[in-house]
Order: sequence, then structure tokens, then C-alpha cells
Amino acid sequence: MYIQDSSAGQVIGNRLLKRFMQLMLVSATALRPLLRGLQIIIGLTLASTAAAQTDLLMNGSSVYSDLGRDQFAAALYLETRQNNGDIAHSMQGAKRMEVRVLNNYSKRRWFNLWMQSISINNSRESFSQSAQDLISLMQAAKSAPQKGDFIEYLSSPDRGTSMRFNGTQLITGLPNEVFGLLLHTWIGAIPPTTSFKDEILGNQRNLQANELLETITTDPQRIALVESWMEPPKPVAVAKVTKQPAVNNNTKAKAIAALTPKASPEPTVVKLSAPATSAVATTVAAVTATELPAAIAETTVEKPLLKDSSPSISDTSAEAATATLTAANSDSEDDIDFSVAEALAIRDYTPRVVQAIYKKISYPSRAIDRGYEGTVRMSIIVSKNGALEQVTVAQKSRHSLLNKAAIKATERAAPFPELPTALNTDQFEITVPITFKLK
Repeated sequence: MYIQDSSAGQVIGNRLLKRFMQLMLVSATALRPLLRGLQIIIGLTLASTAAAQTDLLMNGSSVYSDLGRDQFAAALYLETRQNNGDIAHSMQGAKRMEVRVLNNYSKRRWFNLWMQSISINNSRESFSQSAQDLISLMQAAKSAPQKGDFIEYLSSPDRGTSMRFNGTQLITGLPNEVFGLLLHTWIGAIPPTTSFKDEILGNQRNLQANELLETITTDPQRIALVESWMEPPKPVAVAKVTKQPAVNNNTKAKAIAALTPKASPEPTVVKLSAPATSAVATTVAAVTATELPAAIAETTVEKPLLKDSSPSISDTSAEAATATLTAANSDSEDDIDFSVAEALAIRDYTPRVVQAIYKKISYPSRAIDRGYEGTVRMSIIVSKNGALEQVTVAQKSRHSLLNKAAIKATERAAPFPELPTALNTDQFEITVPITFKLK
């Protein structure tokens, strides 16, 4: 009876186990489409996020030139092409700014280039609110841009502003307003040149820019270098401390006395502290970018004509100017840091210099008669006390009359205000675009 019952129980147990396995198989088969569907959804989500930027359309491209040399090729990508600057800036959706570096930069010069252009194309309020984020963006790269580097500034409704450097994402999650500040430097009221803005907006084509963006490649060593920035730091080896034998106190005291100079002075410690932001605000009067473009974005025939005067500073050659600017802006080390106080000082000082020059512009009568128009971009160096040390036509217009008028206006505007303490430099280079346009 016992054996019979055991056999029956075993049979029932085997049946239950078999039924359970069948149910598990059916359940797995039923869940497979659901799991597959979830995989597809997740994959599509990730793919759409990654493709949101790659599927953008090139709106336009241009080349930024300085001192007779092409410095970088630039391109703007949007979801739909737009040739109006205000609409392109305010439109929703993903956007991307691309920069292919064509010449080596120092970190300070790269920083100044962006900060000055942001200063004259955006209000102080918007600049101040995003100052720390701008610093974070500029500090994300641990090396100054070098020839061949490829930099992308991206804006996404979901991910905010981010930056890729030679294919490696260095920073993300910044507010979208940061991208807006950057974009204004290209298509705002005071772009590098009017043709640069027109080409970025697609109103004119620049085949050279397209070719540079497609043909110039990045050095593999630079790609590897940027990738290494994202690697976790290696653990620092701790030196093993060998326990020293006990020393008699009297003997130890005598040894120390013998090694210590009799007239040993106390070490001098110099404390370095960044200037307070409030000091910058009281030293430098703010000039809002909204006032700047309205008053001086363009020089028109309605401007009063001033008497001509001989320029005291000649149109410096590109070679000499390049050497001087390189010396003035070179970095002693690559890990140079920037502060919010310095960024705000640039923001407040740059518009004052630009406005002072714009007020002295005289549209040459002969240029008016001949219908000459164009943009002249001046590169000037201001000393610590505000004296004009050098003025160079960084990018000439096609007409020498306009180039000379820009030089004269710069000379008449000098001397400029003293440099803010927060700039922490004896010389400061400022780029000033001057557009001559007839109405």
C-alpha cells in the first residue's frame, strides 16, 4: 500500500511538474513579443535622440578670417532652413553649431574671442545669468583648440546645451539659453562681418567653407587625447613609509639644532584672491547690448561727417600683427582658468570700447558718392591704462577708403578707459567689427 501510494504520488508530481514547465514555456512565448516591443521602443528612443542632431539640415556655412588668414570654418544646422536671424535664433527644436579649427589658438585668445562677441550681441542681464555656465563650457576642454580640431555646440529641447570636442562629449545639460548666446555671435546685430552672417543664414553660399568642413580631418592623436580627458583618474601610488628606529630626544634635538640656520626668517606667504565681482561693477559702467546695436550696429550716411585727420598708427602688416598678438595672448600653461569676475569684466569693458569707436566713425564722402559698402574688422590692443598700443585691420573690406576710415575712428576714440582689475592683464586685445552700409 505504501509503495503503491508512493508510486501514485510520483506520477502526480511528474504531471504537475510537466504542466508547470508547459505554462512557463507558454508564458515566455507570450512575453517574447512584449519584450521585443520594449526593446524596439527603447532602441528607437535612443536612436531618435542620437539622430536628432545628425539629421539636421545645414543652414549655411562661412569662414572666419583674421589678420589675412582663415582661422576656422563654421556651419549652422537646423531642423528646417531659415534665412532670418531673429527667427533662426528663437525657433524651437534641435540646433548645432560646427567649428573646424584652421589655426592654433591659445586658451585665452579663444576665450576672449567668444566672450567679446557675446558681450556686444547680448544684454548684460542674459550674459550675467549664464556667466557661470559659459565658464563651464569654455573650461570643459583641457587643451586650447589646435589646427584640425572639430568642435560642436549643440542645443536640444530635452538635453539642453552640450559640447562635443573631436567627437567626445565633454559637457551636457547646460541651459538652452547658453546656446542662444553663442548663436547670437554669428547671426546677431554685430556679427564678424555681414557676409559671414549672410552665409551662415544661407543667403549666400560659401563653397570654400563647405570644402574645409568636409576635407580637413582631425589628428588621431588629438582624438585620443580628448578621449583620455573622460577617463577616470588613475590611483596615486602611496609611498611606503619605513618605520625609523627610536632616537634619543637629546640626540634628536642636537641634530635638529645643527641643521637649522641660526637666523632663519619666517616664510613669506602671499595670498592671491580673485577680485570681487562688485568691484568690477563699480569700476566699469555697463553698456547693454540692446543699446549697442540700436545706436552703432551700422554706420550709415545719416551719420554726421567728421573732418579727416592723418592716422597716427599705420595699417600694421599681418605678419607683424600676428607676432604681437601671439605674444600678447599666449598661455604660459594650458590649464589656465577663467573666473566669472573676468567674464563680467570682459562683458562690461568690450562694449564701452566698441561704442567709443563707433561714435567717431565718419563715412567717407567719396565712399558715399561711389556707393562703397562693406565690413572692416579691427583688432586693437589696449594697455592697462587705456592707451591704444596697436590697431590692425584684421579683415579688410574691398575698399581702402573704408579701411582707412575705420583706423581713423579707432585713433580718435583713444585713449580708452583703464582695464578692469579683474582682467588681470597688462594688455587686452579687442576685435571690433565696423559695418559701412548705405541706406
